[in-house]
Amino acid sequence: MSDAALDLGFDPDALREKYRQERDKRIRQDGNEQYQEVKGEFAHYVEDPYVEEEIVREPLFDEVEIAIIGGGFGGLLAGARLREAGIKDIRMIEKGADFGGTWY
Repeated sequence: MSDAALDLGFDPDALREKYRQERDKRIRQDGNEQYQEVKGEFAHYVEDPYVEEEIVREPLFDEVEIAIIGGGFGGLLAGARLREAGIKDIRMIEKGADFGGTWY
């Protein structure tokens, strides 16, 4: 263990290796094919209940300093903290009709 690792109280290389091993246990050869399409009686769960009709607009081609993917609790909190830190050039990208994730 290096002196830097002693200062941290843990060995970063050992931790990285542990997480690599755990990740490798979960990576499947069938990739996205492991998932099933939600249909039948459960199909309504993939619909956004707050959108009456599909929202169609032209794409944006902005360049921003920070792009936050997801407008759920974590995304909103990240955006707020970045603003507090003085960063104003932020774009939040959310696929739902509104922000707030589970709570909207």
